[in-house]
Amino acid sequence: MDIYFFGTFNCKADAKGRIMLPVALRNQVAPILKDGFFIKKSYYSECLELYPAYEWHRVMAELNEKSRFDEENLQFIRMYTAGLRQVEVDATGRLLIPKDIISMAGITKDVVIAPIGKRLEVWDKKAYDKSISATKEEKVKLAKRVMLGEKPSGDVS
Repeated sequence: MDIYFFGTFNCKADAKGRIMLPVALRNQVAPILKDGFFIKKSYYSECLELYPAYEWHRVMAELNEKSRFDEENLQFIRMYTAGLRQVEVDATGRLLIPKDIISMAGITKDVVIAPIGKRLEVWDKKAYDKSISATKEEKVKLAKRVMLGEKPSGDVS
């Protein structure tokens, strides 16, 4: 069952790295709770990526297609999967994230959980707010590059 997450959720992390999931998010993950989740540091951003188990298995299948005899492939896979852990949501609806993983993303108390398609990102609130702040002009340029494939002016490639 493919699930595309929606909604941005403000949460709190306790000293043990437990994050109480809001009811609306718990309802979204309910069908896949029994299979668990995988969490890792984002390759590009200062956040954590939370994958439903089925989606992580798809990612690994794709990575396993890469030649294990290519040193660059191995280095990328090592870096991409660094800190990977299997995690669960407990009976009270708390996501339990190991302290070393939560500290990799600089997460303190205020947390934002935001959807990126079939996975969720877990951010420290200040870092999340900074990552999505942009002027109207910057947003327009980004939308045109991503959605219309427009190149920045002066780009002759």
